[in-house]
Amino acid sequence: MAILHQQDRAIILRIVYDGPPEAGKTTSVKALAQSFGREVYTPEEQQGRTVYFDWLEHTGGRFDGAPIRCQIVSVPGQDCWRARRLHLLERADVVVFVGDTSVAAWPATLERLQDLRGELDRREGPAVGLVLQANHRDAPSAVPLAAIRREVDSTRIAVIESTAIDGTGVREAFVFAVRLALDRVREEQRMGLLGQTAVDLAGEGLLCELLEREAGTKPAPSEPLGGTRLDDAAPIVQGPPCVRAQKANLPQRLPSHDVPSGLVWPPVEGRIFLREVTKTPVLSRLTRTGDHHGTFGTGHRAHSGVDAVFDEIEEGRAMLVAWARAHVSAQALLSKGRCIVLAATGDGRFRLWQIVREEPSIRQLFIGDGENLVPRLAARQLATASRLLSDAQAACVRHSITLPCTLDTIGVSESGQPIYVGDVAFTAASSDAPSGIQIVMRELAALAERRTASERAELCREFLQLQRRELSFAQAAQIEALVTHTLLT
Repeated sequence: MAILHQQDRAIILRIVYDGPPEAGKTTSVKALAQSFGREVYTPEEQQGRTVYFDWLEHTGGRFDGAPIRCQIVSVPGQDCWRARRLHLLERADVVVFVGDTSVAAWPATLERLQDLRGELDRREGPAVGLVLQANHRDAPSAVPLAAIRREVDSTRIAVIESTAIDGTGVREAFVFAVRLALDRVREEQRMGLLGQTAVDLAGEGLLCELLEREAGTKPAPSEPLGGTRLDDAAPIVQGPPCVRAQKANLPQRLPSHDVPSGLVWPPVEGRIFLREVTKTPVLSRLTRTGDHHGTFGTGHRAHSGVDAVFDEIEEGRAMLVAWARAHVSAQALLSKGRCIVLAATGDGRFRLWQIVREEPSIRQLFIGDGENLVPRLAARQLATASRLLSDAQAACVRHSITLPCTLDTIGVSESGQPIYVGDVAFTAASSDAPSGIQIVMRELAALAERRTASERAELCREFLQLQRRELSFAQAAQIEALVTHTLLT
């Protein structure tokens, strides 16, 4: 975990470089050192391969006014040093996994990456970010990037291409890793887990710690000495002050992954998700109500309501927390692939966005425009829609969730269960909201308008027959009266 140094109040981050043997970890750290104008400390090598670690320090940037001090550590890749590698990973605030993406090495790289993801998921506390620095992209036999993304959970693992031998992509991977680490620091701060230390552990100190641990003696006192919090009132560093250059009713650029820490939910994984989704800058479009909407080429959409804009960043942050709690309470029904982000508008204010992976709704899956459906098929599809809507509404009641269940907001999971695919509304659902069968009745009425009397009768008969299999006698009687009135009168 990150720690706060007592003397200079610096935030100390541990960025750990992991990966298979000879994948480019040491080369990457040395490329960083050259760009920083610093030297790498390597305690021991055997035939040019790291035995303990490579160590590099870099101070740059601020977090709530505190200097950010990065401890950059690579781990030995050989299997014989697995225990040493796992110990070095224990203190990681973020991991950069340097993987050989040549065709011959890719299966072993992927296996090691998946093992690492499992190790990090077992850690307690806030999520540890993971960046796949896809190395050896200059190799003629390099695995295509699209294939890498298919095999890697790129919503939880950021993928950045590199050629470490010439430094290409190394700095980009490091900068993004620091952002993920700061997201974790913000979450540790919120939970009261951010520790402090009086010990300024350098590379030599880490070597002593490893040697003493492997010899079975007590390690040097380098662990945090107790929890503390940074000054919550300190402003987030955001670069030069914004100038109010845009009007409120103009389209805005959709948010990207470089927003400051503490402004993305879920922490860490939300930023990785953003990086994967928002590859191309896109402007929002405005509705008549003043809401902002946008669609990314990655199959995701963004939405920000007319009231989701704030003059002060802390107002926006408080609402982000409220939105995050709403998502957590509704997660039993929500579709996957979501995040919330508070982003600068460019005119000195801040706007809160929901970004959601687009999933087909019940209407898209089962109804469409209804023009070409024969009565029997229409009845079957509407019955399925009715069941899914009713199940979704029952799940909302069971989990005390207030989500509007409609044909356009409910979809179907891979297991056939209803899922909420719409944007999360942050107002309580109306107590007189229509039931699933009432919503479907509206669709039946619309279909009936375009059918002959005989077709309406057949549609009514087929629909009721399907419903009776699912419902009790009393329920079936009520629905029969409703359906008959809708279709036959």
